[in-house]
Amino acid sequence: MDYEGQKLSENLFYYIIVLFGSIGWIYGYFLEDFTYVFYSWSVGVAISLVLCVPDWPIYNKHPIKWLDAVPGRDGTKERETKKSK
Repeated sequence: MDYEGQKLSENLFYYIIVLFGSIGWIYGYFLEDFTYVFYSWSVGVAISLVLCVPDWPIYNKHPIKWLDAVPGRDGTKERETKKSK
């Protein structure tokens, strides 16, 4: 997951929780029963967990470009020297 994907995942999580919590609170307020608030919030948490926790391809649209390996003292790359040891 890249940095933009993390931001998208966090925003999705936040808006889903707030949306389901708000709808549940309004519905529970009119019915005067707090259990509807809890049930609605729980459904929002379950949906957001399924959408936000796994590393879906939508979160990998901006790959991170890493730097090349630093050459070692003998001219080989560090990664190659660590593998040979």
